[in-house]
Amino acid sequence: AWHATERAARAGRCEYEQIRREIQNADVVHIDETGVKRDGEQAWIWTFKTAQHTLYAVRESRGSDVPAEVLGEDFAGTVICDGWTAYPAFSSNLQRCWAHILREAEDAAAKQDEAIPIHRELKQLYVGLQARLETDLSPRERAEVHRIGRRGLEKIIDRSVPDGPVATLLGKLEGGLDHWLTFVGEPAVSPTNNAAENALREPVVLRKIIGTLRNDRGMFVHETILSLLATWRQQGRNPYEELTRVVRDNEMISRDQATPVVESSG
Repeated sequence: AWHATERAARAGRCEYEQIRREIQNADVVHIDETGVKRDGEQAWIWTFKTAQHTLYAVRESRGSDVPAEVLGEDFAGTVICDGWTAYPAFSSNLQRCWAHILREAEDAAAKQDEAIPIHRELKQLYVGLQARLETDLSPRERAEVHRIGRRGLEKIIDRSVPDGPVATLLGKLEGGLDHWLTFVGEPAVSPTNNAAENALREPVVLRKIIGTLRNDRGMFVHETILSLLATWRQQGRNPYEELTRVVRDNEMISRDQATPVVESSG
C-alpha cells in the first residue's frame, strides 16, 4: 500500500506543481497552518487555497520563508490569514480574519467585564460593514465605508483598560489596524479565513489517525496526494478517475522513455 501510494504521488507531482503555479498567479489566497509530527518532531502542514485550487505543503518551519517559497517572494495578491506573525513578515497586502478576532473578543468578554462592550461594538461594526457591502457600491462609496470602519476600530482601540484579556485583545486590533478592512475596498476578498481553516480539517483528522509522518518521503506523499484530491473535488472532478489517469499517463511516459530506439540500417 505504501509503495502504491508513493508511486501515485510521484506520478502526480507535475500536477501538484501546476496547482502551485496557478496559486502563485491568484489575486487572493487563503493561508493557514497547523502542527504535524515528522518522526515525532514538530513540523507544520500549510494550506494555500483559492477558489479553484488547494495546495498543502509540509515543512519544518512555521516562518515567513514558507509562503515566500510556495508563492514566491514577489507574490502580488492579497493574503487572507489569521494573526500569526509570519504573514505580515511575508506581505503587507493582508486581510486579517474577522472570525478569529470576534471569537477572541467573545472569549475575553467571558473572562473580563470590560470586554463585554468591546465585543458588542466590534460585532456591530462588522455586521454593519457587511450590510453596507451587500449593495452595489462605487469605489468612492467603498472608500467612505472604509473610513467609517477605520474610525469605528480606532474608537474601540482608543480606550483605557486594565491589563489582562482586554488589553491583549485591543493590542491585536491595533496591531492589525491596516489589515482588518482590506475586504471593504476589494470585493473579491473575504473578511474571514474560513476557507483555509476548512481546508485543514482533513489533515487534522488524518493527524489524529496516523500520529506522525516518518520521513521526507512521507511528507512528500502526504502533501502531494492531499493537494490533488482537494483540488479535484473543488473543481467537481472525480478524484478516483483523475488519480487513475495521472498514474496511467505517467506509466505510459515511463514505458516510452524506456523503449530503445532502433535505427534502420537501410
